[in-house]
Amino acid sequence: MFLDVRDLTITLKTGEEIAKDISFSIDGGEMLSIVGSSGAGKTTVCKAVMGLLSSNYSISGEVLYRGENLLHCSKKRLQAIYGKEICYIMQNPMTAFNPSLRIGRQLHNPQISRQELQLLVSNTLQQLGLDDLKRILKSYPDALSGGMLQRIMIAAALINQPTILVADEATTAIDACNRIELMQLLRQLCSGGMAILFVTHDLRAASMADRILIMNDGQLVEAGTTEQIFNEPKEEYTKYLLSACTLERR
Repeated sequence: MFLDVRDLTITLKTGEEIAKDISFSIDGGEMLSIVGSSGAGKTTVCKAVMGLLSSNYSISGEVLYRGENLLHCSKKRLQAIYGKEICYIMQNPMTAFNPSLRIGRQLHNPQISRQELQLLVSNTLQQLGLDDLKRILKSYPDALSGGMLQRIMIAAALINQPTILVADEATTAIDACNRIELMQLLRQLCSGGMAILFVTHDLRAASMADRILIMNDGQLVEAGTTEQIFNEPKEEYTKYLLSACTLERR
């Protein structure tokens, strides 16, 4: 199992529970989507998996990466895993890049040669619908749109060829046509053996996942295959999300 999260509970130092008893697993070749409205705790769970929560939070449970509990690993070991074997696509592309460096300098993979990296960056950006490569790579982040930065942020993760990709609202700043293409690309990556944890408030985007977890108020309220969630929802909150999705389509 690539990622196995067991009984994850996240509590603020004030005593407020943000997420309680969250358990899920993902293996190679799978896409698992966590769906819920804003404030459900989805992003907090992602940050716990990535080791990005501040000391204001208390975490219990287990986050197992290939059997190794990341919550107990040394800083050196985590540095060898995060950003390389497990990569994270954040919600806000406008704050994901160093504003004082050109984009080209922020896309790197120390594991491969410069020539290989240039080809990989070029191919990945083109797959994501970005063709004006020379201009993009020479630009500073503030010269590019939010949608372009979101796709570049996705490319920055993909060029590291991770084992697990954690994508937190990765399609929000992207227009509808490119959003479909991105989801198709993620499916292709799964076919190649990557595991993807895809977090979204949009059930339509989640429909390309193999399995879906529904979160509300810091708890998992329903879990199942995508077909089960869409065709045989059990919980009222899941039915509410499905009805909202149907209304948006009209």
